[in-house]
Amino acid sequence: MTQPQTLGLDVEILRRLSRDRLIRVLEDAPGNKDLIIDGDLMKMLDRIAGTTLLRNHGVGKMYRLERVPPPVDSGQRVYLVRPALVTLKFIADHVHTDIANHPHLQVHVVVVPRLISWVSGLLEEEGLYGSITLHEFTPEFIPLDDDLLSLEMTSFFRDAFLEGDFSGCVSVARAINTLQGLYGRVPNVLAHGRAAAAVVNALDLLASNDSPKKSQQTAEIGHLFILDREADYVTPLLTQLTYEGALDEHFGIQAGVIELPGSVVGQEAPRKIHLTSQDTIFDNIRNRHFAGVSRYLVTRAREIKAKKDQIQTMTTGQMRDFIANELRAVQTLQASLELHLKACEAITQTTQGDLEARLTAEHSLVTEAQSPKEAKSFLKDCLARMQPLPSNLRLLCLYSLTQDGLSHREYKELADQVLAAHGYRHLVTLYNLRQLGLVSVSEGGSGPGGGGVGGSGKQLQERLAQVTALLPRRGTGWRAVARRLKLIGGEEGLVDLHTPTQMSYVFNGAYTPAIAKIVSDALTARPSAPSALTDALKVLPGTTVTRLPPTGLPTSPRVALVVVLGGITFAEVAALRLLAVTSSTRIILASTSTITGSIMLSSLVNS
Repeated sequence: MTQPQTLGLDVEILRRLSRDRLIRVLEDAPGNKDLIIDGDLMKMLDRIAGTTLLRNHGVGKMYRLERVPPPVDSGQRVYLVRPALVTLKFIADHVHTDIANHPHLQVHVVVVPRLISWVSGLLEEEGLYGSITLHEFTPEFIPLDDDLLSLEMTSFFRDAFLEGDFSGCVSVARAINTLQGLYGRVPNVLAHGRAAAAVVNALDLLASNDSPKKSQQTAEIGHLFILDREADYVTPLLTQLTYEGALDEHFGIQAGVIELPGSVVGQEAPRKIHLTSQDTIFDNIRNRHFAGVSRYLVTRAREIKAKKDQIQTMTTGQMRDFIANELRAVQTLQASLELHLKACEAITQTTQGDLEARLTAEHSLVTEAQSPKEAKSFLKDCLARMQPLPSNLRLLCLYSLTQDGLSHREYKELADQVLAAHGYRHLVTLYNLRQLGLVSVSEGGSGPGGGGVGGSGKQLQERLAQVTALLPRRGTGWRAVARRLKLIGGEEGLVDLHTPTQMSYVFNGAYTPAIAKIVSDALTARPSAPSALTDALKVLPGTTVTRLPPTGLPTSPRVALVVVLGGITFAEVAALRLLAVTSSTRIILASTSTITGSIMLSSLVNS
């Protein structure tokens, strides 16, 4: 499943822009320096600039940022960090310790993606005014592949949707504005959600400062979609069934890099692998339903074995030609096949216990194929067996969303089990889930946790209940959304999982990711009825913003940029790649980061 290449855009230029910007920041600290990197940025930095480039611009030793400062090896130290309280406190402690022993040490702090005013204020309060130099490094969208871009803003979901901090939208708007500077202003814009509206507002401000020539540039991208993760919580909560999605669920993919355990790759140390379309084996299986991946790999392995067996009957000339032209490619394919077969085997062994029962519960909740009591029973069983917290919370949130909320008695019962299984500190976690509408409760009764707690614990629950009652209720009405947007696929088994034509194949035909469906409906909408989709979007939380070109302009190119704020799953990536093929449209996907349901919910957990 590949996209039409004739409509391609060279997104590699974005990597070069980020690299040049990073070089300028490093040159602001001339001479030799040590680089201390926020762990959250290491894989992103590897995508932008390799070790050789950093060495060429004065970087001596590189360290991961930790509580204990590394040894002072040069006269300069550069910190590359996210603007987080804990991170900045580490830096302050480092500087106080190091400058006391090395008074001539120069310290530079580079904040990614923006130098926010509270950062300089906090460091000044720590007594570091004049002791450090602050810089800003704003990377562009980082190409993870030819059609997938990421800003690697892993905290965006919590910051924006839970904390109400939309400052990250400025960085997203800047990145989109750079794309429009390269490829022309996009004539058709559809944005939906609180964060999306903030991005559009920031884009308008940036556009007002652009030169008139920029607005006259021919547009190479015809459609821009900016959509909040709030538009569809169900997709990340469901278990991903494509191969790339399964890899992300079980091993984790960050900045397009997966780290496979040594037990999987047959060595002592873990192995980091860049997942791109340049690996032809991976490119052919990444979007396949997991059920068909092993069969494909085994078939290809037999083909390669047959190719190598032919060597036995080759003449000297044929063997010389084979070694010169084909041997390296065959060896590369064989190594890739072995790697992915081992990964498939590891995933199968890990999931062979509960996967079928979990999928049955998830898909029955979405399609209403069975009574929700069966799914609820499975959830209670998972809680009783103390399955991992993110896994249990995914099922709890899915149950609440698909039932358009829980009765107070149901919530009390399930919350008590969550707290008993995972600890009472997760009262705050439950509060966060309710604040986002991932779990909603009917009016009346006591708050999170219900009974079963005495003394101050009960008072805390009652206080949380009072506060929660004041929160906006955004978690209701999913069933109406699913009907309006036609997201439910009907009975499973009716969708071809091996040669799919419907985007719902990513969930066994049970559910079509809402964001992919919105993009599909917009690309296929008749020009005479532009308001039909915006009317349908009214059932989703947030407001819709549209920008349409004046009549009489040339037809927009069949290229679309889809930006998801708060994270995109590989199930959605696969669905939109299928849409690109079936609609003959080049679709470029961009997001603040790639996520899974477990990552999304882990960001809300009170640790």
